[in-house]
Amino acid sequence: MNEVVALGNFDGVHLGHQAVLRRAVEEGRRRGGRIVAATFDPHPRAVLGSGIQPKLLTTLELRREALLRYGAEEVRVIRFDEELSRKSPEEFVREVLVGELGADVVVVGENFRFGHEAAGDVEVLARLMRLSGGEAYAVPVRSEDGERGINSTRIRELVARGEVAGAGRLLGRPYVVRGEVVEGDRRGRSIGFPTANVLPDQAQVVPGRGVYAGFARVGENMHAACTNVGVAPTFERGEGRVEAHLLDFEGDLYGTIMDVSFVWRIRLEKRFSGVQELKAQIARDVDEARRLTGDAVWCMW
Repeated sequence: MNEVVALGNFDGVHLGHQAVLRRAVEEGRRRGGRIVAATFDPHPRAVLGSGIQPKLLTTLELRREALLRYGAEEVRVIRFDEELSRKSPEEFVREVLVGELGADVVVVGENFRFGHEAAGDVEVLARLMRLSGGEAYAVPVRSEDGERGINSTRIRELVARGEVAGAGRLLGRPYVVRGEVVEGDRRGRSIGFPTANVLPDQAQVVPGRGVYAGFARVGENMHAACTNVGVAPTFERGEGRVEAHLLDFEGDLYGTIMDVSFVWRIRLEKRFSGVQELKAQIARDVDEARRLTGDAVWCMW
């Protein structure tokens, strides 16, 4: 059976990555082949240059789920280490793509680079795959309205600034963080707005401080949510947290894994004069979150 490999870092699995996967699916169907998405871990920047991994849009688990959702039949993880970084383009194609992955066809984004010191580009990849008896295709990376320049770095910056609507437009879906619900200070419950204190993976980008409307998923259950990201300046907590108030929900969530999506930012985080002013503002935030999510049909995953 032909192996059609969609190859890339795929952090975020944004619209450009989805275009790569769509082309791989088309090639797989035409050839009767199996579609494999191959991603790198850790992020190449954790090995090259400064050696510091950038904050990720998707943990490996979330990335794997998204790649399967967008058409891959299998996800393979290529371990990126110093040994791999020293391979020439010829060695990478021969040993990794053909040797390990069994690739007959490789599909990449138009800006894909590979091999020692990024010596290989899409033309080199196509030539080397032809020499091995296979083929390679490069896919333009652009949004549905034709906008170019979609990349994970740009989306990462938008999320960090709290511009989640813009990030969602380039991702093709709302931005999501996943984490365990841990015990907090129970202050939200004491003022009538209980929250789930979600502990995201430290490797993942957390949206900038503010109050957001979006959704939360626990298992197969989805709920509209009003989520605060920040340090609770009214109470001088100092520690940053992600605290999601699930609309019209009652129950114990401690110890569960929750996915929280950020669709719109309602406002920036601010200090209030006291609990009553804070409580009144939260009530307005929840009403706004209810209004925004009430008519929305969003696919988080």
